Amino acid sequence: MSGAKDGSAFPWETALDRLATLYGTGDWRRPYLRDHAEDPFQVLIGTILSQRTRDEQTDVASARLFRRYPDARSLAAADPRVLERLIRPVGFYRTKSRAIRACARELLARFAGVVPRDLEELESLPSVGPKTANCVLVFGYGIPAIPVDTHVHRIANRLGLVRTRTPEETEARLRERVDPRFWIPLNPLLVQHGQNVCRPLRPDCPACPIRDLCATGRALRDGRAPPRREDRPGARARARRASRPRSPPPPPSRRGTTSRRRSPRTPGPPRRRPRAGRR
Repeated sequence: MSGAKDGSAFPWETALDRLATLYGTGDWRRPYLRDHAEDPFQVLIGTILSQRTRDEQTDVASARLFRRYPDARSLAAADPRVLERLIRPVGFYRTKSRAIRACARELLARFAGVVPRDLEELESLPSVGPKTANCVLVFGYGIPAIPVDTHVHRIANRLGLVRTRTPEETEARLRERVDPRFWIPLNPLLVQHGQNVCRPLRPDCPACPIRDLCATGRALRDGRAPPRREDRPGARARARRASRPRSPPPPPSRRGTTSRRRSPRTPGPPRRRPRAGRR
């Protein structure tokens, strides 16, 4: 299998070195996250809040929430109305307020309020999927895992490492094909790259330090079609045209039909009714 399709053959050390230099994050080989891990509970709840929400809004809501409810016990007993008010900046805040409260109660009931360190146990909690569980392992405990959000999913497909349709599929393929020693730095660096350079729309390929390692970058340079249809020239315009509402079709023409349309009858003068007894 070629390097374009096999993550194990991709030069991860070179790619991560270049991205770490671009963003000034230091040596990715040093186990920074294991020495400076965040609070696992706050990683768990913060990641649930971040679903379908911009990072800036998530940060505001999380800071307000954890100042008042910093752990599972306090959050489980929170007033729902107060909870909704605190996390209002995030999308679907009413639904998420119920979700994080249910998650905190489950932690108390099953794990004595301690966030588990096992992937399957994490995914058994309410509103916790693969991305959230992997974020807790990486950012809460410094355990190697691959959290895959929209940025990681998009860049992995642009690089040509996978051909997948969903982040869940991407995570499964990357776990099979990427050496575990690259798992922890993979998410932070690709997310930062997706926010700044390898954006969903109009990626800044000339500014990308790994464009020579990227199947999309090489294809665009050589005038070939990139792997993802969304990145091909004119794809955005075609998608916009396809999404526009279509005007209703004109009514069918009656020309050529055998039946004749009757013209409306012109009313004449009122008819006199004969008088009684006269015929």
